[in-house]
Amino acid sequence: MRRTRTVRRGQVVVLLRPRSPAIWREDQHSPLIVKRVVAVPGDPVPPGSVPPLKEGQGGHGGRVPPGRVVLLGDNAAASVDSRQLGFFPLGDVLGVVARPLRRAEGAHRR
Repeated sequence: MRRTRTVRRGQVVVLLRPRSPAIWREDQHSPLIVKRVVAVPGDPVPPGSVPPLKEGQGGHGGRVPPGRVVLLGDNAAASVDSRQLGFFPLGDVLGVVARPLRRAEGAHRR
């Protein structure tokens, strides 16, 4: 991971997991999550990527608000991401994945 808070669409980021007891049990999950950036501040909000705003929350004009990003997991069926939690704070992003990890030649998974 390369430490940065400057992100672009399509990058995979590591960020602090939001506190949401209804979704994650604190004792069974890492404090970090990995998600793909699908929209950055000022971008149009992709359809179906964030839950509709509730009455009184104010609008975002169909754009990602300043200081927020839309993040989606690559496994839509099992991912907890912007589809459930809405916009993520850009300040929670720790860095960008620089390259995928590869298992060493001949290593076996146990």
